[in-house]
Amino acid sequence: MTQKVNITPDKDGFLKDLSSLIAVKSTKDASAAKEGAPFGPGPLEALNQVLALAKKDGFRTKNLLGYAGYIEYGPEDADDYIAVLGHVDVVPATGNWTHDPFEAHVENGTLYARGAIDDKGPTMAAYYALKSLKASGLPIKHRIRLIVGTDEESGCECLIKYNELEPMSLFGFSPDAEFPLIFAEKGRIYARIDTPEKGGTAPVQLAEFYSGERVNMVPDRAYAVLSGTEAEKWADQTQKLLKENKISFSAEKEGEGVKLTVKGRSAHGSEPAGGINAAFLLASALKEVPFNPSEKAFIALLADTLNNDFDGERLGVAFQDDISGKLTVNAGLSRFDSSKGGSVSLDMRCPIKADLSQTFKALTTSIEKLGFTIGESDTSKPLYMDPKHPGVQILKKVYEEHMGLKDVELMTSGGGTYAQYLDAGVAFGACMPDYPYTGHQVDEHVRVDDLLLASKIYADVMYELGNLEK
Repeated sequence: MTQKVNITPDKDGFLKDLSSLIAVKSTKDASAAKEGAPFGPGPLEALNQVLALAKKDGFRTKNLLGYAGYIEYGPEDADDYIAVLGHVDVVPATGNWTHDPFEAHVENGTLYARGAIDDKGPTMAAYYALKSLKASGLPIKHRIRLIVGTDEESGCECLIKYNELEPMSLFGFSPDAEFPLIFAEKGRIYARIDTPEKGGTAPVQLAEFYSGERVNMVPDRAYAVLSGTEAEKWADQTQKLLKENKISFSAEKEGEGVKLTVKGRSAHGSEPAGGINAAFLLASALKEVPFNPSEKAFIALLADTLNNDFDGERLGVAFQDDISGKLTVNAGLSRFDSSKGGSVSLDMRCPIKADLSQTFKALTTSIEKLGFTIGESDTSKPLYMDPKHPGVQILKKVYEEHMGLKDVELMTSGGGTYAQYLDAGVAFGACMPDYPYTGHQVDEHVRVDDLLLASKIYADVMYELGNLEK
């Protein structure tokens, strides 16, 4: 690899463009979905902003029905293209942020914002890499296509639609994880556990329970509304338990009842042990309340069966392999309504060698023994890419050259990226190995210089992949 792009991205221009993109509140809003904006106005606005920027800079662009879009460089008549897959949708900015999560705040070289590392920052780094490659004038034989998705955080319907509309790439990578390189990603099972609708009467009722905004986040907030003649009595008892356990909470009147709100700590759903699930905290404090059988069963599901069972032991689904480690379980969404019953939605990350159908069968058996049922569900296959693939070797070598390293150890991950939607591809950066990955967390952040370094790495990778031999 003698030829290098060797162009340093314009830091001021990069921060200006990234700050503008961060300001778009691009969380999915299914209630506002319409033709041309399948995930609501925010994700579409973010997509259009990036495409407009690229068009102004002289790139070929295309909006694919509002699901995704792409920015392309290289010989227009080339048969093949290299895919670089980023996304501009973000998870909700829950919790107490130090600064406005949708206003880029740079302090001591660190950028704080929702999307800083997941994935607006890395996507902009990839775009600036494409600009650098274009400015270098170095010849490439394949097209380079930066694909911009808008539904990565909620099901990846954007990439499903993209693959329906566009041909598959020769090879690709997603700048939506960590360096040096992730060649294997766990499979996923999404399953909603439904609890019984009715369970008799009691002097205190669980009128409502609510926790979580996305199944792939550890919920940092949960609330329950107690009603009935003994609501205040049991609300007081619950508050005593919360105080004894030094759990942050608040209490207020809610109609004729009492609303209790508990705080936890958010984390990415692929690493549930890294957060504090607020639903578990609140349910554990409510265990002794004499609810009716249906309500008690819902509380017990959270407080006893799922509470910190991150490996799935109590669910009978625990499994690990030598490639990607242990299965993980995140109880991301918990809902209960006294007139409708309840549900808990699980995000399970399954090791590469796990049999997804057998795992789902085991989960179903365990849930039915508890008297519950599995409602809505879905599975995603794991990703495994041969580390010896020529494309993988290019990424590894370019990264090593930029970092002054040799024989770096490639990684596996519980997180799922767009790479799973490629015939050949991996996740590649942009979080540096000496820095914590803060996606989905309060005060999400990344070092600005890390994004700029990632952009230089991506530029060289784009050049090398642009000349990849079939």
